[in-house]
Amino acid sequence: MRIVEYQKDTTSLNYRVLQGLGVISAFFSLIIAALMIANNLSLKKTDPIHSPALLKLKNDLNTDRNNEALREEIRELDLLTRQAFFTSQRFNRLAIYMLVGGLVVMVGAFKALEAYKAKFPYPDGRDPKDDIIENAAWARKSVTYAGLVMVGFALILALPWQTTLDQKTVTTVIDVEGSAVVAGPAGPEFKPANAEAGPQPAPAPAVPVVVASRAEMLQNWPGLRGAAAGIVNEGDMPTEWDGEKGTGIIWKKEIPLPGFNSPIVWNDRIFLSGGDQSKRQVYCYSVDKGDLLWTYDVTGIEGSPDKAPKVSADTGYAAATMTTDGTRVFAIFSTGDLVALDFEGKKVWARNVGVPENPYGHGSSLELHKDILLVQYDQEEHSFFAGLNVGTGKDRWRVDRDFGPSWASPTVVRSGDKTEVILSAEPDVVSYDPETGKQLWHVECLEGGEVAPSPVFAEGKIFAACDYVAVVAIDAETHKQLWRNEDLIPGVSTPIVTKGMMFGGMNDGGMFCMDVTTGEEVWYEDTDDGFYASPLLVGDRVYLMDREGVMHIFETTKEFKSVSKNALGEASVCTPAVLGGNIYCRGVKHLFRIGT
Repeated sequence: MRIVEYQKDTTSLNYRVLQGLGVISAFFSLIIAALMIANNLSLKKTDPIHSPALLKLKNDLNTDRNNEALREEIRELDLLTRQAFFTSQRFNRLAIYMLVGGLVVMVGAFKALEAYKAKFPYPDGRDPKDDIIENAAWARKSVTYAGLVMVGFALILALPWQTTLDQKTVTTVIDVEGSAVVAGPAGPEFKPANAEAGPQPAPAPAVPVVVASRAEMLQNWPGLRGAAAGIVNEGDMPTEWDGEKGTGIIWKKEIPLPGFNSPIVWNDRIFLSGGDQSKRQVYCYSVDKGDLLWTYDVTGIEGSPDKAPKVSADTGYAAATMTTDGTRVFAIFSTGDLVALDFEGKKVWARNVGVPENPYGHGSSLELHKDILLVQYDQEEHSFFAGLNVGTGKDRWRVDRDFGPSWASPTVVRSGDKTEVILSAEPDVVSYDPETGKQLWHVECLEGGEVAPSPVFAEGKIFAACDYVAVVAIDAETHKQLWRNEDLIPGVSTPIVTKGMMFGGMNDGGMFCMDVTTGEEVWYEDTDDGFYASPLLVGDRVYLMDREGVMHIFETTKEFKSVSKNALGEASVCTPAVLGGNIYCRGVKHLFRIGT
């Protein structure tokens, strides 16, 4: 006979409560783990772009362009698929916290049962191989180990998954004329992803840098939608051309590598970038004859990934539009590589800001405020907004952002003596001081969708759009939401405002005019193809390029009045640049100069 020194006091209320808590939390953890596994298996098959049913409907629409019921069915199915995709992603993140919490409670409860012992030893006359305490300990350890194995299996499925958005397609091209993201290692100047949130000041530059004046910016086309947010201060502009016949085309030049960024123009030079899985490049063309003056290969940057990340073919490796301060040109790629070059193609500085991670890839275009380069980098986790010294590439400030992926670009708003920069990301529109990165205000109004259009400032209002959610108007002074329209939504294209009206194009086709005071529809004009490029305002006319490369020119009136429709001769998703009465368009393969 053995003497077992102590026996669990299994009759007390506390013991039974702890025991029940441990069992419940164990079952809870197992259920969450099972749901995570099922969700991730489903998520790997979910693809909001390449859904077979959606692709079939789109093919059907190509043969029946006037079928409005079919268009509506496509929009509804596309919305449901995308919402399911992002809901699954959000569940993954929440489930991980729930799973870890359940396991912590389970282990803690079972461990606490050790404290409940009887006060006196008792004789145990049964077979000595029945050791109650050892058996109980083995049972608890078994449950714990089984739970941890299940957790590991669930996390293995949850964390490194890759979506089918990485599959190549030849059906559509998604423009990301405004967007951004980051995950992975931070660049040498950026703080680690887990650094304390808030603006992070950096030392002022030792040597002052020279940048162009505001007047010089307005005389050129230094970034996406130009220096005046799509408003063209030109005289006569061409209204008739035919890219297939060559009519009205001054020159047409092949671009070595693909890219969805728009051209920028400064005096006699045009800049754009391209990239594929093996290399990324910056190009400089002459305005006069379209000669390729130089090519810069983006290589040898510290922190750059050895292997290029997988990206969706709808975004590619060079989606973000470049910018220039008149002395340097700046370009960013899907690898997180950010470079500054002089006008002769020599490197000024370069750095890697982390490999962006989001469902489509990086697309947020670069923006400037004086001598500060603005970088919006919204992604699945560890999003940030940074202001860099244009001369050195070092941080002037950095703000961590608690938002998911966004494909919108920063919009610098100048109103009187006040300047602020507006960013859009699901679910908020946020304003920052471009000098310090300090947050000024925010409005929650874009929850539940994907944000690609950049914010627009006009007539005392901020306008923002979120695909499949709404277009909203915010009072620029009170920061109150004035109205929202959930029917006419530019999903990618950034609209333009003039004469109390907003003009824009929709992803799946259709141009619209909206009253900016009430948000009500003024007119809607159906089109064969959708719009990713943003409209430009030239006097009393709007120039808006559809995805097939057809430029729609119409009057800024309360009734739709077409001026002309002109084919580029190849597909295009990029916003044109305008300078000196000429239009510079990037197609999928060529750069065009259109003029008289």
